[in-house]
Amino acid sequence: MDVMSAAPVIEQLSRETGISTAAALFDKIPPHPVDPVLSPLFRRGGLPRGELVTVTGELSLSCGLATIAAATREQKWCAGIGLGEPAVSSIADLGVDLDHFVNLATPGEDWLRVASILIESFDIVLVDPGFAPSASERARLLAKIRERRMSLISLRPMSGSTEQIEIADTRWSGAEHGRGRLQSCLVRARSQTGSHRFLLPGPSGTPASVPAGTLEVVTGGVPAGTANAAAEARTAPATSPDTDPDMDTDPDMGTDPGTDTADDPRWSTITQLRQVISHVG
Repeated sequence: MDVMSAAPVIEQLSRETGISTAAALFDKIPPHPVDPVLSPLFRRGGLPRGELVTVTGELSLSCGLATIAAATREQKWCAGIGLGEPAVSSIADLGVDLDHFVNLATPGEDWLRVASILIESFDIVLVDPGFAPSASERARLLAKIRERRMSLISLRPMSGSTEQIEIADTRWSGAEHGRGRLQSCLVRARSQTGSHRFLLPGPSGTPASVPAGTLEVVTGGVPAGTANAAAEARTAPATSPDTDPDMDTDPDMGTDPGTDTADDPRWSTITQLRQVISHVG
């Protein structure tokens, strides 16, 4: 198509309601489907086509695989580059249809060349890039992504991405003080649509919604409710003999636990901690 023959097409597009830029044109393309739990992370409710998306932070690989899972179940072909050798069972547990997923053990220095080839024939490519591409390399890569209307997910920050998902905090559950096994992980992720919480993996392996009443995750992995309780404990006034006349007290050791708890080893530990604190004070 030469410049003259393209002119009428460009003019027609400019007259289309709501289409004024190339980005607006791509907004009309339905995104690749994602798990309903992950859908709120994306501005259009799914994995955008013709664009670069970054997923970074702890559990970025699990989140990336969970993101492509729904598309593989709809017979979309997906490929992984530079992901190492994740367990096949773990990939399947995240909901990925293994019949439509190919993982290539590619040296880090070759990821860009391999990605450029796979973009031609795969619907989605998930990559952990071994190096940051130059500006010209990135421009060529983005042009091919737009041309093929496929999706590229990078597990590292990369300029030119239209959507960025960052795994901000995680909190595992199920260990039960060493007697159990890890069952699920509460994740807080940030994206252009805000902050979101979900379980990844959930009890069944795939992403799951957070049960009602689950404590918020804050920086450092401490539940928000725990942090608030600790703050309140630090500011709460100490119990005095006048406050509760039914309790016997020792001026040196504080409240006497009584005969029911005096032999409890946990009380002995608390007593020792109080002595240390009193000496430090």
